Amino acid sequence: MQSNRSKIAKIVCCIIATTGFLMFSCSLNTRENDKIVARAGDKYLYFSEMSDIFPKGCSKDDSTALAKLYIDNWIKTRLLLKKAELNLSREQLDISEEIETYRTSLLIYKYEDELLQEKLDTAVLESEIQSYYDANMANFSSEEYVVKAVYIKLPANAPTLWKVRRWYVSDLEKDVQDLTDYCRSHAVEFGFFDDEWVSWAKIEKELPQKESATRQLVQSDRIEQQDGEFNYFVRIKGKRTPGDTAPLVFVRDKVKSILINKRKLKFISELEKNIYNDALVKKQFEIYKIN
Repeated sequence: MQSNRSKIAKIVCCIIATTGFLMFSCSLNTRENDKIVARAGDKYLYFSEMSDIFPKGCSKDDSTALAKLYIDNWIKTRLLLKKAELNLSREQLDISEEIETYRTSLLIYKYEDELLQEKLDTAVLESEIQSYYDANMANFSSEEYVVKAVYIKLPANAPTLWKVRRWYVSDLEKDVQDLTDYCRSHAVEFGFFDDEWVSWAKIEKELPQKESATRQLVQSDRIEQQDGEFNYFVRIKGKRTPGDTAPLVFVRDKVKSILINKRKLKFISELEKNIYNDALVKKQFEIYKIN
């Protein structure tokens, strides 16, 4: 079986042979045991720089496309860089300060991120989530209709539908139990979401006249529809409209992320303070007076 390296070499050779603007020589080596794949001005792309761009199991056609894309992008980048170097002023070409600023920020970020990964506690108690939610409810607006509801889908020929119409709007324990028993025997689908918040879209998609159902949702707590084969019953027992405070179940992950982010900011702040105070005690820095 061909080695992956030899396969890549053949692909590169094929690309170069079919694109007349590239220079390639299997015998030309300016670095020991490394082949030149492309040239742009006085810059060269070497085979070793491309050897890791192909995913494992990549087909020949996909490998060819990836190699051509990589080579084309490399050439365009080098040509643009050359143009920039020729056309920018000496002051504009001096980017040492920007590079140092970027290097400083990147190294600090990597150090802090390493410490966060190693030491930050990301376990958040449900009581913490609940407390933060309760104190900041105004910041969590619902983006959709959410409801507590009873949903029932019955065949059109289901018996004693008049009883269903009485049971599904009742909160009496016996009526709820009778309705449950009836649905287990006759319902095609049913869901009692009266103790939990669910997206209205979850129920709406099951109804035959969706737009009508949503209009009814705004005005009423009962929705009944038929489509010839089935009867649909919905009772709304709780409702939040878009703009209302979202129930905790819909924003729990967001609250958790906020709490973890607060811990991160506190951790970084304490880290910076501790490093500063430690250096102060060890006299590792000085602040001079400016006259």
